[in-house]
Amino acid sequence: MARIRRKIRRKPKTTYSIIVDGQTEVWYLQLMKRYENMPRVDIKPELPRKRKLDDTVEQVEFNADIYDKVIWLVDLDAVLHNNEEKLFEKYIKRLRRRSNVIILINNPCLEIWYLLHFVETNEVYTFCQDVINELHKQKLMHSYKKSQKYYKKHNDDIYAKLKPYQEIAIDRAKRLGTLNFDNLKAPKAEIYKILYILSNNK
Repeated sequence: MARIRRKIRRKPKTTYSIIVDGQTEVWYLQLMKRYENMPRVDIKPELPRKRKLDDTVEQVEFNADIYDKVIWLVDLDAVLHNNEEKLFEKYIKRLRRRSNVIILINNPCLEIWYLLHFVETNEVYTFCQDVINELHKQKLMHSYKKSQKYYKKHNDDIYAKLKPYQEIAIDRAKRLGTLNFDNLKAPKAEIYKILYILSNNK
């Protein structure tokens, strides 16, 4: 008697749109997916079509109607340098009403996350270049550049460099806390939360 084969229903992929401020975040997230073994997660990191805050928020809201989850990864230095704190706060309050939108802050920029892999700091950095200068003092990152060649260098990409120090960087990032509108200049590195969000849907 022939055996009846039951079809196994696979859990559908959870689709994520991750809206980022720069190309470096796109490269880093692409490497994250590869290294962290997330075959059931569809990550689409993308740059905003326009760089104005209004346009980026519009894109977040548009994508929220299409994807299961939308993560907006914000480099806060641009908001501060453009004196858009009040506008940013208004948009954050609006977006938080959407259950599938997650807002994560790096201040001043992504490189603060990299720096936490090597040193603990709560220093206020006004410019991203100040963080990069500190990063260059670390032996593993002395030649750091915002280039695809550096990020994805064969057998020596940036994710492979940083991975051994990732847990300690996460602990340090947690101690920096979350977005606080009473102290917007405080350093933040919330990108680590993406690891937890995506790992729950492997």
